[in-house]
Amino acid sequence: MKFVKLTLFTVVWMMVLFFSTSHSIYAAATGDVLNKPEEGWSRYEANTPEITYLGGNWFRDNTGPITWTSPWQKSGTSLKFNFKGTKLRLISTTWWSGSSSIDVVIDGVKVDNFSLTGSDVAARKIMYEKLNLPQGEHSVEFVNNTPNYLFIYAIDTDGSLLPFKPVEVEPTPEPSEPSEPSEPSEPSEPSQPSGDRAILVVTMDNGLEKEFDISKKELASFIQWYDAKDAGRGASFFAIDRHSNNKGPFNSRKDYVIFNKILTFEVKEYSAK
Repeated sequence: MKFVKLTLFTVVWMMVLFFSTSHSIYAAATGDVLNKPEEGWSRYEANTPEITYLGGNWFRDNTGPITWTSPWQKSGTSLKFNFKGTKLRLISTTWWSGSSSIDVVIDGVKVDNFSLTGSDVAARKIMYEKLNLPQGEHSVEFVNNTPNYLFIYAIDTDGSLLPFKPVEVEPTPEPSEPSEPSEPSEPSEPSQPSGDRAILVVTMDNGLEKEFDISKKELASFIQWYDAKDAGRGASFFAIDRHSNNKGPFNSRKDYVIFNKILTFEVKEYSAK
């Protein structure tokens, strides 16, 4: 009789363990319908004030998938926010008019691209998921590369949602192989720059000014990088080559300017013959 009681207890205990862990074993995945957040997640609806919408007048679409929706036929629309935690999900759906190319930028770096193009389904689905991020605050941007719709029901995270503020990883210098020592040579006169040029004066947020004598082509590259980064795309830093006219005694010299450290910059163009 005691043996029967022990067996029944063991069976009941195993069933309790199975049902208490089944939610983690069968966790939802990308493409699954998820009407409410899973255990360990928090849901923030599309109208949460911490989410910033860019690229025109976003609106609530009451005729299609009933989502918060980007303007029609406008590429470059985006939404962004910060959160504290290690994982996030975009709750959205598929529709014939959904964008086929959406970039995911986390902490200033493009990490993924996904699509919302598909069968018309008015259901809350996991359309993007990112797991195993380092614990802490992260900046997140979803950038639409097509004129079709980018739409959203909600954001799920394992932490709090915050207003957008760039969180960027500082670039790690590449280790260089030690070179063989060479015989010193006689210094030569540096060649003088010629053609259309400019003096670029960059003022940093600590008040420090950096001055560079660069070509018009290099100036155009700097301005193109700055405009792209201001729109949320591209690397967080820009390398400016000092060339032979102001490199000093070194073989080469480059300054790496960090975007979020720039307060302002000034351009003085001139022609050298």
